[in-house]
Amino acid sequence: MNILAFDTSFAAVSACIAADGQVRAYRHVPTPRGHAEILLPLVADLLAEAEMAANAVQRVAVVRGPGHFTGLRAGLAAAQGFAAASGADLVGFDAFAVVGAQMGALAPNERRLVVLDSKRAEAFYALDGENPGACAAENFSPDGAAFLVGGDRADRFAARLAALGKRARIDPGNPLPDAKTLARLAQNAPPRGPLVPLYIHPPATSTPKTA
Repeated sequence: MNILAFDTSFAAVSACIAADGQVRAYRHVPTPRGHAEILLPLVADLLAEAEMAANAVQRVAVVRGPGHFTGLRAGLAAAQGFAAASGADLVGFDAFAVVGAQMGALAPNERRLVVLDSKRAEAFYALDGENPGACAAENFSPDGAAFLVGGDRADRFAARLAALGKRARIDPGNPLPDAKTLARLAQNAPPRGPLVPLYIHPPATSTPKTA
């Protein structure tokens, strides 16, 4: 299966072309903004590098959230637009599942904790891949005695767990969703149709003042 996978939900654009489980082209571009402007030219470059026509892509995989609102929306819109134009099917994964798949094996009795930057005082988190939410590190008090912590806010939450007398080790793997992992997860996933974004926080907007 020919897969186009990309993520724009955090402070990077990550994109990958894979064919039958093998990576044919890959890019990772750290950037705090401008995801929409970077993504489509990057995808065109990757297709050329992989020597693959756009209509040969059979599946588009994308992170559906949570994430930084502007980048996340850009990725979701691009995925749905590319799938509609090319006839590819569409799969979405939450960021916790992708980062969790990049983490190492759990030790006995450990829980897997993924913590991601939300650009607010509260971070996005999920324990054991379930019940995602948002919480400040100083208010985090989960059940369990031992944790493997991943994500780009792992250090703060591991310190909090240690202060509570719990065991916490930080996973050394990639702390943000990566397109190569996304493509691997998408290989055997069922198509899921229209994407339902996972926001957790509503977008931060301001109401214009009236005269």
